[in-house]
Amino acid sequence: MWYAISMQDIYQTFEIHRIKEKLLEYAKTELGKEYIDELTMFSTSEQVQSSLEDLKEVMSIIVRYGVMPIATSANALYLIETAKKTALLTPRDLNLIAEDVITSQKIAKFIEKIDLLYPLIKAKVAKFVDLSSLEKEIHRVITNSLTIADKATPELYDIRKKIKKAEATLHERVASLSLTYSRFLNDSNATIRDGHFVLPVKTVDKNKVLGIVYDISDSGATTFIEPVEIVQINNELTSLKVEENEECRKILKALTALVLLQEGEIINNNQIIADFDFLSAKALYAKEIDGEVAIYSPTRHLDIQKARHPLIPANKVIANSFRLDEEKRIVIISGPNAGGKTVSLKTVGILVLMNQCGLAVPAQKAILGYFPHIYIDIGDNQSLSDNLSTFSAHMSHISEIVKLASKNDLVLLDELGTGTAPREGEALALAITKFLESKGVFAMLSSHFDALKEYAFISENIENSSMIFDEEKLVPTYRFKLGSTGHSYALDVATRYGIPDVIIKEARGFLSNNNQNDTTTLLGILEKKIKEKTILTDELDKTKRELEEKEKRLLKEEEKLKTRRDNLLEDVQDEKEQIISEAKEQVDEILSMLKKDGVKLHEVIELKRQLDDLKTNPEAIIYDEKIETGDYVSLPSFGINGKVIRIKGEKAHVIGDNGLAFDVEVKKLHKVDRPHIESKPKTTQRYDEILNLDVGLELNIIGLRADEAKEKLIKYLDNCRIKHLSQVRIIHGFGSGILRKMTRDYLDAQKDVTYRPGDIHEGGGGATVVTFKS
Repeated sequence: MWYAISMQDIYQTFEIHRIKEKLLEYAKTELGKEYIDELTMFSTSEQVQSSLEDLKEVMSIIVRYGVMPIATSANALYLIETAKKTALLTPRDLNLIAEDVITSQKIAKFIEKIDLLYPLIKAKVAKFVDLSSLEKEIHRVITNSLTIADKATPELYDIRKKIKKAEATLHERVASLSLTYSRFLNDSNATIRDGHFVLPVKTVDKNKVLGIVYDISDSGATTFIEPVEIVQINNELTSLKVEENEECRKILKALTALVLLQEGEIINNNQIIADFDFLSAKALYAKEIDGEVAIYSPTRHLDIQKARHPLIPANKVIANSFRLDEEKRIVIISGPNAGGKTVSLKTVGILVLMNQCGLAVPAQKAILGYFPHIYIDIGDNQSLSDNLSTFSAHMSHISEIVKLASKNDLVLLDELGTGTAPREGEALALAITKFLESKGVFAMLSSHFDALKEYAFISENIENSSMIFDEEKLVPTYRFKLGSTGHSYALDVATRYGIPDVIIKEARGFLSNNNQNDTTTLLGILEKKIKEKTILTDELDKTKRELEEKEKRLLKEEEKLKTRRDNLLEDVQDEKEQIISEAKEQVDEILSMLKKDGVKLHEVIELKRQLDDLKTNPEAIIYDEKIETGDYVSLPSFGINGKVIRIKGEKAHVIGDNGLAFDVEVKKLHKVDRPHIESKPKTTQRYDEILNLDVGLELNIIGLRADEAKEKLIKYLDNCRIKHLSQVRIIHGFGSGILRKMTRDYLDAQKDVTYRPGDIHEGGGGATVVTFKS
C-alpha cells in the first residue's frame, strides 16, 4: 500500500518495472503475464506469507524435478466472452481451450510423480476439473492444422467426398488442356485465381484459348484464363464449397455451445495454469538472481545478510548486510559522496518491497517482518512543474511522511536536511530524526551531519553506520559497516579530482580555525579506535575461517584416500581370486588329461602349449597404417566402414556408412576402397505429381530479396490454392519492413484471400496470417 500524496512512487523509484520485465521473460501464459503486469505489494502479512510459501514449494520443485510442463495459454475469460457475443468460436480458439485441458493434465501428472513434500502445490492441482471429454470432442473435430476434420459429421464427409471427386475430374481435365494448349502457355502448371482453375496463357496468344480472363500478371506477359471446357465443373465446385462452409459453421456453433456449457470449469483451469505460470516465473527469476525466500518474522524485524541490489550487474554489485530491530529501530548512514549511501537505502527498500510482492530476494539470508507502508524520500526531487527547489521538494515529501508514518512502517530518507544553510539543515535533520524515533518507526537515514552521528551515540534506539572509504587510494569501497561513523572526505576527494592545492590548504585552515569543535575531534578518535578494532576482528575471523577450511579439506582428503585404498584393496582381492580360480580350473583340466592312459607325445606337447597360453593374452590386431583426413577406412573388430572426418593426436573421428559417428585409435583403422554408388538419372516431374506436392502451413521468406521473396510467395500461394488450404502463415520478420510491405501489397491485390498480422502466439508483427476465402 502506498499513499502518493505529492510523494515519491516507490514502484517508480525502485524501478519495479525492470523486475517485471525480467519476470515476463519467463512467463508463457497470457493470464500469467497479466498477473505480472499487475504485481504490487500485498495489503496484509497473511497474503505475503501465503504467496511466499507457494513460491518456496515451486522453487524446490524446479530444483529437484525441473520446470513444470506449462504450455502457451490464452486468456480463457476473453475466449468465453467472445463465444457469448458471437456464438461462434474459430478452430484456433477451440484448439486453445483444448490445449489448456492437456496442459492441466500434464501438470497434474507431473505433480503426481513427486513426493509428499509439497502440500500447497498438490492442493492447487487438486482443484483442476477433468475436461478430457471436451478436449477429445474438440480434437475429434479440429485437426492439428486448425481445420475441421472430414469426418466431423457424416454430412461434411459426404460434401467433401463430392468435392474431391469433382476436383479429380477437374485436375484431369486441366492436365489434358495444359497439354493441348502447351505451346500457348508461359508455364506448364495451372493455377487458381478467385477460386477458379486457370491456365497461364501468353498474353500474345490469349485469343487462342477460349474462356474467361481472371487475372493478368504484373509484367503483363501472362493472362490467366479459365477455359470454357472447365467452367461447368468449376461452378459445381463453387456450389459444393458453399455447402461445405455452411456445414462447418454448424459444427463450430455446436462446439461453441458445448464450451459455454462448461465455461466455469474452463476459466477455473485456465486461472490455475496461469497461477502456476506466475509462480514458475517468480521461481526462475529467483534462480537467476540467486534469491532466497525471506523468513517471516511475526514481530517487527529487518535482518538481511549479504543483500545485493537486483538491478546492478552481478559482476559489479557489492553485497552488504543490514539490520533493524526493536532495540535499534533507526540507522544513520554517513560516509563520502558517491560512496553508496543512496544505493544502500535503495537496496533495503527494493528488497523489502520485493518480499511484500511475494518475490524471493537476492540475499544470503533474510528475516523480515511486514511493513504496511514504505515511505521514501530518495534522490533529487526538484519539481519544475510545481516551482519547487530541491530542498522545498524534500520538505514537501517529508512533511507528508511525518504526518502519515506510524510505528509499523518503514521510512527511508536520503541526505536528510541538505539543500539549505548547513546549520539550519543539521538542526532540522536532528529534529526530524527525534520525531521519527518518538513515533517508533523503523527508519534508515543518510546524512553528513555530525549532530546526527553524535545523537546516535547517546540514543538507545539509534545506531550509526557508514560506507567504508579507502583512505590510501581515496576511493569508495561501497561496503556498509554497522556500528561505525563515516566522514565526507570532501577535501581528500577534491584533491583527487584536481582542485588546486592552494584552495585545499585554505579550506583546511578555515576548518582548523573556525569549525573544528570538540565533538568532531572526539568522533574522529572514536572512529579510529573502532576501525582498529574492526581490522583486528576481521583478521581474527579470517584466520579462523582459513583454519576451519584447511581442517575440512584435510578431513575430506583423508576420507578420499581411505576410500580409495579400501576400493583398491577390494578390487585387487577380487581380481586375484578370479585369476586364481580360472587358472586352477584350467590346470586341473590339463592334469586330468595327462593322467589318462595312452596319451601320445603330440597330445602332451599340445597340453603344454595350453599351459603356456595361460601366461599370455594376445592383443588386438594393430595395422599402424598412414591414415589421413578423407580416407575411407574399415574397423574390422566392429565390422564398420566409414570416412575419416578429422584426426586429433592418436584418435580419428569417423562417420560410418550407417550414419553413426565414433572416435577410434588411428592405429586400429585399415584403409579400404570406397564403395561405388550408382547415380540415378533425373526424371521430369509430371503434372499429376505436382498436384500431389506436400504444401506446408507456413512460408519463411526472411533473408530473401524482395523480388526473390515475391516469386516464392506467388508460387507458394498458388500451391496452397491447389491444395485447398484454408489458412497459412507468411514469416517475413520485422527488419526494415520491405518484405512485410511486399507481402501485404501482393495480398491486397488478391481477391480470394484476407489477412491479418500474427498474434502473440503466431510471431506478432513479424508474420502475416493469410485466410483463403471459400
